[in-house]
Amino acid sequence: MAKERVTVCVPRCAPGEVPGAIGAAMAPYDCNRDVAADDPEAETWWDYWQIDGGGCEFPVAAGHEDDPRLIRGTHTLSGEARNVPLSLCDGGPRGLMDLETPRAQAAAEARRVFEAWQAFASGYPAVHPASHFWARHFADPEGYPRMRAVEDYGTQPALVALAELPELRDLVGGDPAARLVGDLGTHMREAADQALATHALLTLDGHWLAIAGPERYRCFNEYLDALTPDTIVVRVLYHG
Repeated sequence: MAKERVTVCVPRCAPGEVPGAIGAAMAPYDCNRDVAADDPEAETWWDYWQIDGGGCEFPVAAGHEDDPRLIRGTHTLSGEARNVPLSLCDGGPRGLMDLETPRAQAAAEARRVFEAWQAFASGYPAVHPASHFWARHFADPEGYPRMRAVEDYGTQPALVALAELPELRDLVGGDPAARLVGDLGTHMREAADQALATHALLTLDGHWLAIAGPERYRCFNEYLDALTPDTIVVRVLYHG
C-alpha cells in the first residue's frame, strides 16, 4: 500500500460541502465498501484519504488569493499542521486557478535541459543510449557480457566528460542520450502536460483514470481545460 494523489472533480458547491462531495465521488473506489459477490472485478483504490496537495498544490490566479471558495487542507494524513501560502491552494473552482504558469515553467525548463545537453554532446562523437548496449548484450549474452555493456556505455567520451561536470550532470539527469533526443517541441509539450498531472484523475462522471504516459498526461490537461470555471477541482492524498 502507498500514498498517492488523485485530482478529484465535483460539481459546484459551497466550500463546506466540498468534503462531502469528494467523499461521495470517491466512495465507489473504497477498499472497505461492500462489494457484491458477483462483482469480483470491482475496482478499489483507497482505504482513507485527506485533502492535501502538498508538493502539487495549484497556483492561485492573481488577485484571487483571498477568495473564500479556495480550499486549503489544514492537516496532513499523519495529523501534522499544514501552512499553505496564499499563492497556492489544494483546490477550488477551476477558474480561480492559474493552470498556465506551471505548464509554461515546465516547458521552459525542458527547453533549457534539452538545449544544454544538445550543446554539450555536439562536441563529442555520437552518444548511444544505454538501451543500445543492452540490446547487444541480450542478443549475444556470452559474446557481449553484461559488464562489457556497462563499460562501453559509461566510457563514451561525452559521458566521461559529463561525469566531471556535476552541475550539468544533475541538470540533464540519467541517460540523457535516451531522454533528450528527438523534437524539442514534443519534448516541451510533454513536460508541460506533466506539470499539473497527479497519479490519477477522478472525473465528474465518476471515472477513475490512472495517469501515466504522454497520452494520459495530455488527456488530464484537456479534461481540466474543458471544465467550466465553477467546477470544483481538488488535490486529494489517499492511501491505497
